[in-house]
Amino acid sequence: MTLLKVKPLGAIGEVGRSAVLLEAEGKRILLDYGIKLRPKQSPLYPPEVEDVDAVLLTHAHLDHSGALPLLFRGKNSPKVYGLDITRDFVELLLYDSIKVAKKRGYTIGYGPQEIKKLMKNYRPIEYGVPFKIGPVEVIPFDSGHIPGSTMFYVRTNGTSLLYTGDFKLRNTRLSRGAERDLPEVDLLITECTYSQREHPSRKGQEKLLREVVRDTINRGGLAIIAGFAIARLNEIAMILSSGGIKNLYLDGMARAGTEILLSYPHRLRDDKEFEFSLRNLRMVGNWKFRESIIRRPSIVLTTSGMLEGGPVYFYLEKRREDPVSSLTLTGYQIEGTEGRRLLQEGEIYIDGERRTIEMRVNQLDFSSHVGRSGLFEFIRAVEPKQVIPIHGEETEKFGEEVQELVGVDVISPSLEEEITVSG
Repeated sequence: MTLLKVKPLGAIGEVGRSAVLLEAEGKRILLDYGIKLRPKQSPLYPPEVEDVDAVLLTHAHLDHSGALPLLFRGKNSPKVYGLDITRDFVELLLYDSIKVAKKRGYTIGYGPQEIKKLMKNYRPIEYGVPFKIGPVEVIPFDSGHIPGSTMFYVRTNGTSLLYTGDFKLRNTRLSRGAERDLPEVDLLITECTYSQREHPSRKGQEKLLREVVRDTINRGGLAIIAGFAIARLNEIAMILSSGGIKNLYLDGMARAGTEILLSYPHRLRDDKEFEFSLRNLRMVGNWKFRESIIRRPSIVLTTSGMLEGGPVYFYLEKRREDPVSSLTLTGYQIEGTEGRRLLQEGEIYIDGERRTIEMRVNQLDFSSHVGRSGLFEFIRAVEPKQVIPIHGEETEKFGEEVQELVGVDVISPSLEEEITVSG
C-alpha cells in the first residue's frame, strides 16, 4: 500500500496562501504555491520548499500562484503543470506584481528572470487526460472557477487524492460548472471560502446590475463598475450586453485579460456570447480617452475590484461628489481594503488623501466560488473517505460540520503538520 504524505503550507484558517506539499513514491509535488495579499502591506508567503519535483497549478490568481517564482531562484527548475490559458494569466499577473511592489515600496523576492524561468518550465495539460510525475498519476478536471481552472486527482498504487483548488458547481456566463463525474477518492482537500455563506441568485444579481446601470445612465450619471481583471469584468460585460446595454468601456489590466480570453475560445462556456459582448466594449487606452468618457453618461468597467488602486481612482475622483453617478462593487471586500472602508464609512483614501464618496454605492455578488450548500453537495457526491478543509476563515468549524452532517472523517491539520494517507 502506497502512502501519501500531505503537508499544508498555508490556507489553514485563512483565505489565500494556498500551498500544499505532497510526497509520494519519492516525488515532492506542490499543489499550488500562492501568497496572501494584505492591504497596505507586503504579501504573506508560504514557507520555502526545497527539492520540489513539480507543481500542480489550479489557476492563475495570486493566492494560488504568487509564490511560484521563488521556486526558480538559483538552479531550481521544477515543472509546473496547468492549463494553457492559465500560463498566460500567470505571466500577466506576476509581471504586474513586480510593478505593484515597486510602486508600493516592498520586495517580493523575485524578478523577471525567475518569471522567465517559470514560463520555460510550464507544461500545458488537458482536462481528463492523465499524465505522470514519475510513478504518480495525475488527472486534471475542470473546477468551474474561471476559464482554465483545474481540480487535480492524484493517484498512486492504491491511494488517491482530489485537490479542488477554488471551484464553482454552477455555470456562469463565462465558465462551465465543475466536473462531477470523478473517480473514487480517499482524501478530498477542498476549499471552503464560503462555508458559512450562501450566494444570492445569479439571475437576481444580474437583474439588479442592469437596473443600476440603466438608472444611472437615464439620470445622466457615470456608472462605474469595479471588478477583478481576470474574468470578472468580462462576465459583467456579457451580462450587460445580453440585456441590450451598449457603449461599455473597459479600463485597466482587464484589457490584457480580454486578449488572453480571445486567444482561448475553447476555454469559454460560450465563446459566441463572449465575442458578442466585445462588440459593445471599447478599450480605454489613454488619459485623453478617460477624460472624454467622464464628460457624458457612460458605463465604465475597471479595476481594481477592492478599490486598492488602478484606473477606478481616476473615475472616482472626477465623479465622487455626483449623487446621480454610481459605483458598483462586484464581489467581496476584504477587511482593510478601501472597498471595505467605503462600505463601512462612506469614504476612501486615494493617494493618501481622504475622499468622501457621494455617489450611489452598490455591492453585488458575482463570486466564482461555491457557496455553503454547494460545498456539502459536492462532498456528498464525491464520497471521500477523509476530508481536509482549507482556504477558508472557518476551516476548523466547517470541518466539524462536515463530520457531523455528512458523516465523513475530517482532518483539521495545523500549518506544516504532516498527514499520512493510505487507501
